[in-house]
Amino acid sequence: MSLQTIKPWKVGREASHCSNIPGAAAPSPRGMAGGEASSLSLDPLYPYCLGAVWLYVVLLVFEGALRKWLLPSLATPLLLVREPIVVWLVCVALARGWIGYGWVKAMMFVATLSLVLSLLFGHHNVLVALYGWRIYFFHFPMMFVMGRLLSRRELLRVCRFFVWLSVPMTMLIVVQFYSPQDAWVNIGVGGEGTAGFAGAAGFMRPPGTFSFTSGYVAFQSVVGCVLLYYLVANGSLAAGSRLPRWLLAVALVCYVVAIPTSISRTNFFQTAVFLAFLLSAAVFSSHYRAQAVRFVVVGVVAVALLAASGLLETNVEVFAARFEGANEAEGGVEGVLLDRYLGGLIGALVAADIPLLGYGLGIGTNVGARLMGGNMYSFGFNGEVEWQRIVGECGFVLGVTIILMRLLFGLKMLQKAWLRLRDDADLLPWMLAAGMILCVPQGQWGIPTNLGFCVLLGGMTLAAIRTTGAGEVTSTASRQQTA
Repeated sequence: MSLQTIKPWKVGREASHCSNIPGAAAPSPRGMAGGEASSLSLDPLYPYCLGAVWLYVVLLVFEGALRKWLLPSLATPLLLVREPIVVWLVCVALARGWIGYGWVKAMMFVATLSLVLSLLFGHHNVLVALYGWRIYFFHFPMMFVMGRLLSRRELLRVCRFFVWLSVPMTMLIVVQFYSPQDAWVNIGVGGEGTAGFAGAAGFMRPPGTFSFTSGYVAFQSVVGCVLLYYLVANGSLAAGSRLPRWLLAVALVCYVVAIPTSISRTNFFQTAVFLAFLLSAAVFSSHYRAQAVRFVVVGVVAVALLAASGLLETNVEVFAARFEGANEAEGGVEGVLLDRYLGGLIGALVAADIPLLGYGLGIGTNVGARLMGGNMYSFGFNGEVEWQRIVGECGFVLGVTIILMRLLFGLKMLQKAWLRLRDDADLLPWMLAAGMILCVPQGQWGIPTNLGFCVLLGGMTLAAIRTTGAGEVTSTASRQQTA
């Protein structure tokens, strides 16, 4: 690829450069030649689209609170409260050429083909099929829309939003952890029952503001990535993009407290992945080595002080009981990891009782299964295991196609994030990729909240790869990496 001079578009004081992101629209030749301004920010719809992205983020975090506490009578329609935002943004982005047609067009085609086959040879239910189709036709492209709309400044604002919010969220789950299940803070969706889920030693897993505990764990996946980034890179950012040191200290303590309090092994394992990504950055990029070492020391001291204080004694005992019991049931830590990650792939490929064309889009989701009069286990496969759900709905050929597209797209983003770290010493894409790689290839897209966080992490990672902040150097080599 020949070297081209790309004229950056600016938002405030920040300049972004466009790189060859899979599915992202290339800058116009006129913009690159220095003719008419090619700035996306000059589009009259841009402020409204950016506002819609922020509304999406806020609703993603507080949708469960609306369904449980504020508007329980509207719990069912509020499940899809973000759908109009997604549909509008994707349609606008496609109409204006803000996103390209690589991965997006391929996923739309496969999804639409599966929709037709579902109606002709599957379950024949239009509503169920459309519910499953929207995941790939609108939500997958939404990642690219976010990646295109978010400048580095806006992206860091989103990151800071999650760090700030993590503190009161931790306070909430602590209250939920110690409160009885019939307490107001633990009330379930629609104002009925409880939102807590089976934990250990008589304690339930707290959901925070979300309808279910998986939503809180997904929230923590974003918090973990951006918190580690800020703990290491905060001092190198422009003054307006930094977080107060006291907040970082408090947020770190809250994150440590949240691990045993959540009673979630997924939260524990994903934290280990985030730390591995940070340590790999320190090993291969000398730019962040000293900061990473300092963070490790501070982190160890913080954990030691919390352990010595005895404040988390009950939380740790409950978490250990949960960990022990679940590991025994699933064959130890090795069994847990193999079953959760490799087991999903193997189970999807060898399921003999799934028809060649599948049972139909949407039938493996909780909503779709209920509309069909069953549950996520009623149709010959386990709808909670993502790759089994995909093959069960779409059949072997189209199901494996979707799985490979998600997997290859996730790996492509991971590669480009690594190049940004290696060539530009830019840590943000790499840390966001740590969360992205856990959810884009095999996150539970059939659950609306989990799908939302997968879209968010994918979009944030794309935005981080595409942009660079003030004071950060972008190399020529990084600009020329092809999709």
